Amino acid sequence: MYTQDYAQFGATQERSTQARATARYASVIADLSQLNFADADDRRAFPPTLHSILARHGLLGLTAPVEHGGLALSLQEAIELISATASFDVSAASTLVIHNFLALPCIEAAPHIPEQKHIIWGATRGDLCAFALTEPGAGSAPRHIEASAFIHEDNVRLSGRKIWIGLADWARWIVCFARASGPDAKGRLVGVLVDRQAPGLKVTHEHRTLGLRGIIQNTLEFQDVELPRSYVLSRDQDGWGAAASSMNRGRIGVAAMGLGALERAIQVAASYASHRRLGKLRMIENSYIEQLLGQMVLRREVVKAMLVASCRLVSAQGTPNVHLASATKVLSSEWCGLVVDQCVQLLGGRGYDEGTPLAKIYRDARILRIFEGPTEALLAHLGRCLLSKATRDEIADLFRSVGAASVHAGAIAELSGLNETDGAVLIYAGWLTTLGLAKAIMSTDCFSASDCASAAADLVNSELASLRARAPARQPFEARSRANRTLTTFLHDAACSIRSPVLTDDYLKLVQYI
Repeated sequence: MYTQDYAQFGATQERSTQARATARYASVIADLSQLNFADADDRRAFPPTLHSILARHGLLGLTAPVEHGGLALSLQEAIELISATASFDVSAASTLVIHNFLALPCIEAAPHIPEQKHIIWGATRGDLCAFALTEPGAGSAPRHIEASAFIHEDNVRLSGRKIWIGLADWARWIVCFARASGPDAKGRLVGVLVDRQAPGLKVTHEHRTLGLRGIIQNTLEFQDVELPRSYVLSRDQDGWGAAASSMNRGRIGVAAMGLGALERAIQVAASYASHRRLGKLRMIENSYIEQLLGQMVLRREVVKAMLVASCRLVSAQGTPNVHLASATKVLSSEWCGLVVDQCVQLLGGRGYDEGTPLAKIYRDARILRIFEGPTEALLAHLGRCLLSKATRDEIADLFRSVGAASVHAGAIAELSGLNETDGAVLIYAGWLTTLGLAKAIMSTDCFSASDCASAAADLVNSELASLRARAPARQPFEARSRANRTLTTFLHDAACSIRSPVLTDDYLKLVQYI
């Protein structure tokens, strides 16, 4: 009797939690739908009330503990809200990812920070947090970070330059990563929490980006910024672990943004095709258009399944699986770009008009293939992990965890004999890993109950077949030499016919043609 009552109580609690989540989702959607994001894009600033809306709904503390003012949502619940936000504006969703997935977890993992609970409480109520990793000569590659954190006794002094830092000039707190120096520093990477108003911290440039125009992107100069040593987030440990964990969650967040943008693009294109007439038929009744839109929906199903699988592994393991997070981000961002491009084409001239939603989505979606690791870098990393003796067991374990040991074995066999250091081979191996994981996930019981899921699995199989048709072969030295000569000849000819551009080293700004 006790067991039955307890089970009923648990079921009641679960229904109550789901009801609250549904109500929260509906309330957020209702408020976002009233904002004019198109004008915000033109002004390069958010609608004035957006910040207060995000704070009021608790979206600045999505996964933060309740005792710190957060909502304590699961990762799955959090990405559903991020995806929904991205369907209205990718810039707004980007704010949520930077704040909730990149910066705030670093602060939460450092209880030694003075007044940590007060800082997190303020962050969940509206004090934005930024994540400063990227540098001009390093990108986000940790081994090339040059910003310096000189640690001596009870103080740390930050010097260096960071670029493309989202939210930087709006943020209350900035999580900055630098190379430690000083006694016993050993050159490790450290994260340091910096007050935006700290003396010596200057915003020197605002990046005029192609998309994401609603969110500010800045260059930061740290000119001997003095801070207490207690604000070193990683203390005496290497800080790359915290940065990598945040970036893995960030990749899942970027994938959620891609899903939201993709869904809105399909919706707009389908609406247009339903009304536009081609002779006696509406466009949507044309068999080619019908199949095209159907394939877009199937891509959406695969991305959703990959996100769900990523969140389930986080629930089971406590942290994101770096390989699945990377694969999910690659597939979502690449397929979002493909689908949005197809939707623009479907609308014809209207798709290219800034007055329609698709033009903005097209510009915004382009960054998703670059944010938190460009597609090529992530694919090369996945390929290297698949082939390397040091990491191949991690990939094998991941495939086994999603019930796809045979898929993994097939990929290894297929790559046997190829040059494991060749760039083209690594990219190919990365795609094999990405699509192999997608195939496995779509084949599990959880995602195979509907005709749509079955068709989505067929789509993944088709993508794999197309990929294998382009499998790289061993490239002889003569072929590589020929490619180099071809490029050299082109550059010479172009310099004579259209002149050569002179660009600045920092932002590649055009100076002149010579």
